[in-house]
Amino acid sequence: MENADAARRPAGAVWHRRQDAILAGLFGLGSLALYARTAAPSVSNLFDDNLEFQVAIPMLGIPHPTGYPLFMPLAHLFVRLLPWRDPAGRANLVSAVAGAAAIAVFYLLSRELSRSRPAAAIATLALAISPVWWAQATRADVYTAHGLLLAAFLYLLLRWEAASRDASQLAGRWLGASALVAGLGLAHHRMFVLLLPAALVFVLWTDPALLRSPRRWLLPVGLLLAPLLFYLYLPLRGQAVTSLDGAYRPTLSGTLDWITARPYNVFLTGNPFHYQRDPGFFVTQFRAQMGIPLLLAAIVGLAAAWRRAPRRYVLLLLATIAQVAFAVGYEVEDIGSFLLPAFMLAMLWAALGAALILEWSQRALASRRSLGKTAASAGWPGTVLAGALAVLLLAVPVASAQRAFPRLDLSRDWALRDYGEDMLDSVAPGGEVVGLLGETTLLRYFRDILGRRPDLQVVPADSEPARFAAVDAALQRGQPVYLTRDLPGAAQRYSLDAAGPLIAVSPKAIAAAQLQGREIGAGIALLDAQSALRKTHAGQVLRLALTWSAAAPAMEDLKISARLLDSAGQAVAQTDGVPVHFTYPATAWAPGERVSDVYDLPLPAAGLPEGSTVLLILYRAADGGEIGRLTL
Repeated sequence: MENADAARRPAGAVWHRRQDAILAGLFGLGSLALYARTAAPSVSNLFDDNLEFQVAIPMLGIPHPTGYPLFMPLAHLFVRLLPWRDPAGRANLVSAVAGAAAIAVFYLLSRELSRSRPAAAIATLALAISPVWWAQATRADVYTAHGLLLAAFLYLLLRWEAASRDASQLAGRWLGASALVAGLGLAHHRMFVLLLPAALVFVLWTDPALLRSPRRWLLPVGLLLAPLLFYLYLPLRGQAVTSLDGAYRPTLSGTLDWITARPYNVFLTGNPFHYQRDPGFFVTQFRAQMGIPLLLAAIVGLAAAWRRAPRRYVLLLLATIAQVAFAVGYEVEDIGSFLLPAFMLAMLWAALGAALILEWSQRALASRRSLGKTAASAGWPGTVLAGALAVLLLAVPVASAQRAFPRLDLSRDWALRDYGEDMLDSVAPGGEVVGLLGETTLLRYFRDILGRRPDLQVVPADSEPARFAAVDAALQRGQPVYLTRDLPGAAQRYSLDAAGPLIAVSPKAIAAAQLQGREIGAGIALLDAQSALRKTHAGQVLRLALTWSAAAPAMEDLKISARLLDSAGQAVAQTDGVPVHFTYPATAWAPGERVSDVYDLPLPAAGLPEGSTVLLILYRAADGGEIGRLTL
């Protein structure tokens, strides 16, 4: 009889593992459907790492430190093989696939840790729809892949511990696999090193004999170090390309600085942006991802789970402390992405807490009904308890996800793509665009990745002196040159004109007699007005191209209000601004200078109203007092 029971136990364990694998796959597929459905279709974020990766991945470039040498070739292969979407959209799907795979592995991890299928399912679903994780899974970046490696590493460690406890011959393989994943993690993101102290304590506590057996370390250490060879990607690929900002140098010192992310160490040693983040700030961050009931479950797990498995408890505790301490001390703006590992670990604590709450409830129910624990947990009362607990703990995350869906759904976010197309169409042949790094990276996406406008030149210049130097050099060459944004002092130094969304720069106009046009007031005349319908993904836009001239510089700051009126005289669209995209006020105009100006009026869904007219109003910026108006 004992032999039959012993035979049945492994068979039952294998069946449960298969069931959990199926559930993990379902969680992964469901998450993939969600993330792929809401992922940005193309470029979507101008000033963030997402755009950099959307350019660097297809060209197999070198992104910002640490260079992510594991991520780059794998993501490049994915983008090359995927048959749909543009390269930027495919790069976004890299995060979606990695995020979905991480959710699948996270279920297995939380199941192994909590030993409760309902608790693991609750934590997994909560993580899958948590705002920061979901957002990272819809744009090209490295954080969901980091989460995948983190979950896989901890899961393999737990499987190794279980195999060691059972004296299984597979124990060495589990340890080797966990070491290999740790090496891959170190080749991907430097935050992975924060897991190693906790893992080392866990390994030596589980198998103290390792301290007396140096030879047993050879294979795990070798597997840990082998993936670090991926860092050779930087100097090898650096022979052909550099980083988008041109800062990387494929020398030994340059590569070491890149790998150690030396330029970013200032955020650990100081607080350059003077952020003030008290403990309440971080509590709010966790509450926003989990909701109060789930956060309380995590506190229950933190307070009581040590009794169930002390080694696993200490592993999770030390890992959590390291992740939170790093995030607290890392003074960057977007701290949410660096808190993602801590959010994942908090969900594991919540799984432990949910398992304990469910266990206590089942015991209380069994005691009241005079039933055994197994009968209570296996029958319908246990199912009802698990369902009630799921509703209680998931109500807030699900409600938050529903509210956040319009913000997290980037599937129709074509605004940046349309902006880039507009810039591209507005540059004269052989023109040069000077702007911030993110803005010029957008143009590089069209030129270098999509192969459009190879004649276009871009000059990234984040500092104002560098932009002035680039503009002066282009003007000296007689080259058409454009700015992407206001450059303080440029209005007094150059003549500026609107060219689509860009600012065309030319030498300062010489005073001349004012040209004849329709007077609007303050000595300003409208010389010409052209309109054109532009199609964007958000709808049609009526673009007004206006040409102004003034008898003399204005004595005060003035603004233009451009309004589209329907046949009844009601405004259906309006935009107000200082001429030339707020960069060239009338106080800086030379007498008789022709100033090209542009205003975009978004049209209603029905299109241009029949019998519509355009009204231009010139008014004082200080008090809104009207100076004059013209109807087109």
